[in-house]
Amino acid sequence: MNYAYQINKINSLVEHYTQKSDFVDSELLSSKTTEFKKSAYNLFYELIKLKNPHIYQEPNHVHELFSLIKGSTVKKNVELKVLEHLEHWWLEWYFALEMEEKLSIEKNDMPMSYLPQSTLNPMRKHEISHYARLFTVLPMPVCNVCAKTGDILKVNQRFVDVFGYTVEDVPNLKSWWEKAYPDPQYRALAKELWQDSLEKALNNNNDIPANNYRVSCRDGSQVMMEISGIDIGEEFLAVFNDATERLEAEDILRDMAFLDALTKIANRRRFDEKLTHEYERAKECEGMLSMIIIDIDHFKQFNDRYGHVAGDTCLYDVAQKIASTVSRPEDFVARYGGEEFVVLLPQTDRQGALFIAEQIQKAVESLAIAHQDSFTGFLSISMGINTISNYTNSNEVSFVKAADNALYYAKKQGRNCIALSSE
Repeated sequence: MNYAYQINKINSLVEHYTQKSDFVDSELLSSKTTEFKKSAYNLFYELIKLKNPHIYQEPNHVHELFSLIKGSTVKKNVELKVLEHLEHWWLEWYFALEMEEKLSIEKNDMPMSYLPQSTLNPMRKHEISHYARLFTVLPMPVCNVCAKTGDILKVNQRFVDVFGYTVEDVPNLKSWWEKAYPDPQYRALAKELWQDSLEKALNNNNDIPANNYRVSCRDGSQVMMEISGIDIGEEFLAVFNDATERLEAEDILRDMAFLDALTKIANRRRFDEKLTHEYERAKECEGMLSMIIIDIDHFKQFNDRYGHVAGDTCLYDVAQKIASTVSRPEDFVARYGGEEFVVLLPQTDRQGALFIAEQIQKAVESLAIAHQDSFTGFLSISMGINTISNYTNSNEVSFVKAADNALYYAKKQGRNCIALSSE
């Protein structure tokens, strides 16, 4: 076949966009609706024509065409990158044309009585459109499955690239479940979740709702995938969207919401939630719960003398020292506000809380932060401790208030000391 005309047209398209003064390859290729992608599709529609006898021709027409383009002249790296994206798009569009051609032949040219029972339910026009569009525009793994037999009928190239499995590796759902979810317990959960999604699709316009699944790839690695799809009668399409970045972003946002920006420990909002949880749990099991409220002595004078930059550094150093001293996984440290910090100690009695407070005091002293307005000449802290084991006439507010009263008493005694609540 003579590809000269097609090669010239494609080269002209690539050169037209890559030689623009404002060209940025990431912007050009990332969006599904860029001017470049629309132009690429229009050119594909103009150049690529299918005829019934050749819809399964080998070698693939698009592969052969782009191999010739890449080898015809020396290309710049950026042009090669754009050509690779262009080839990927064209392969997907070419597959969609093949599918529409195939379905058209089966529906129009063959008597229904000659079709096997498994194909006796031809897709409606909008289903063909939806099917073709998914394989055409989605830069993500797509899998076509026979709902009755569980056979995997088709996967796109992105499916193979991401998971490493071809249709030969996972010819049916049984093999997919075993390879993609090797842990039996997690496999059972994944199957239950997917079955529930399929049932919901019946009342959801045949759209299979998205859920997160941890998928094992052929090389042994695991990826978090948000899997959704569409039920099209005897078949369904599963669409895989990489959820790793989204989940990481959600974790970061969640951490930011509960992290004190200056000291990098939990903030007051997170403490309030943690206090409610630990208080209710201790009350339910009638266990002990202790807390320590910590205040940096004469911190206003420290800021006035050394400046706010030194003050911020001081807060960070003290917070990190407290956090590293309180080492049990169940213990919790947060910035309570200003120069105050709080430590929550589940299943800890008064003596245990006092021991922790003494360790914190020594740790802060070891920082040896100069403070000329302090009695000792170095930065010090005062602490109030409260422990609760009887929850009859108490609540979270009174629990915290008792610790705060103990802190107030410690400061009245001259600071740099620890006081226990009398309640």
